[in-house]
Amino acid sequence: MAVTKAKKAPTEGAPVFFIMLRNMLIGLVSTVATTLMGAAAKGDWLIMLIYLRGKDGPDKALPSFLAPSTNGTAEHSVVDEFLEGYGMKHLHLFILMGVAGSFIIYYPVGGFWHWYYYVKRRDQAHEWKCQPNKFLTKENEAHAVMMGSFNMMLGGTLSGTIACYIVNGGYSRLYFSIWDYNIAYTVLSTMFVFMLNEFTVYWSHRIMHMPVLYKKIHKWHHRYIQPTAFTASAMHPFEFLLVQCLMAAPIFIFPLYAGSYVGVLLWTYYYGMKDHSGIIGESQWPWQQDVMFHDDHHLYFHVNFGMNTKFIDMMYGTVRKKDREYSEDIFYGFGREKTETKAQ
Repeated sequence: MAVTKAKKAPTEGAPVFFIMLRNMLIGLVSTVATTLMGAAAKGDWLIMLIYLRGKDGPDKALPSFLAPSTNGTAEHSVVDEFLEGYGMKHLHLFILMGVAGSFIIYYPVGGFWHWYYYVKRRDQAHEWKCQPNKFLTKENEAHAVMMGSFNMMLGGTLSGTIACYIVNGGYSRLYFSIWDYNIAYTVLSTMFVFMLNEFTVYWSHRIMHMPVLYKKIHKWHHRYIQPTAFTASAMHPFEFLLVQCLMAAPIFIFPLYAGSYVGVLLWTYYYGMKDHSGIIGESQWPWQQDVMFHDDHHLYFHVNFGMNTKFIDMMYGTVRKKDREYSEDIFYGFGREKTETKAQ
C-alpha cells in the first residue's frame, strides 16, 4: 500500500531567516502603504514634497511633468504672472497635485485593505476585527467614501495652498538644514510639537463632544460606530479643516526642522489610519494606545479622546472604565455608574 506524503504548508521547512525576512518585508510594505494612505487622506503628503524639494523654490518643488516649461503657454504665463504677484506662483498646480495625488494614493491602498479584510476575510472576523459581529451598513460605507472624498478635496486644496505659500518664500518657521539649530534643540522641539499636537487634538476632540457641538458637528463622524479605514477622514468639513489648521499651526509659531515636522505628521497619520481600521492591533510603543482604544471611542461615544497616547485621558479621567456605563446621551467622558443606569 502506497504511503501518501502530507503536503507541507508554504513556510514549513523554510529557513527561519527567510520567514523572518518575509514577515519584515510584509510589515514594511504595510507600514509604508498605511502611512501614505493617512497622509493622502489629509493632503499633507505635499509637506513631504516641501521637505524634499521645497527649499529650492516653486519651480523645483513641482514634478517635471507638471511644472510649466520656461517658455510656457500664454495661458500659463498669464495665470502664473497673476499668482506670482501675490507670492503664490503655481498655486493652481499645487492644488491640482494635492487633490489628484490624494485620490491616487488613498483609494488603491484603502481599496486593497478593505478587500483583504472586509471582503476576503469577512467570515473570519473573529480573528481580526475589533467588533467581530458588527459591520457598517452599505449605506454608511458609501457615505464614508463620499464624505471622505469631499474632505480630501478640501485637504488637498488647503495643503496645496500652504505648500505653495511656503516654497514661494512665504512666512513660516520651518528650517531645512538640521545644522541651522543644534541637535538638542531639534530633538526637544520634535518632542514638544508631538506633545503639543496631542494636547490640542485631545482638547479640540473633547470639546467637540460637548452636547451642542456633538449634535451639530461631531456626530457626523460618529455615525460610523464600526470604523474602517474609509471613515478616518469622513467627518463634518468644519471639523476636518479645524484639525488640519491645528496640525499646520506649529510651523508658523516656532522654529521647527522640516524633517521633524514631516515625521510627526507621518507618525500621526499612520496611527490615525490604524486606529480607524477596525482591525485588532497591539501597541508597539509604551506610550502608544492600541487600536481597540479608539475603536471603543466609536462604540461607547464620549470616552477615550486621545489621538496617539492614552495617558492624557488617564490624566483627566476620560479613559473607559469597565464599571461605568457609556452611551451617546452620556456626555463629558466620565460615564456614570452602572447601578444608576439600572435604577432608571
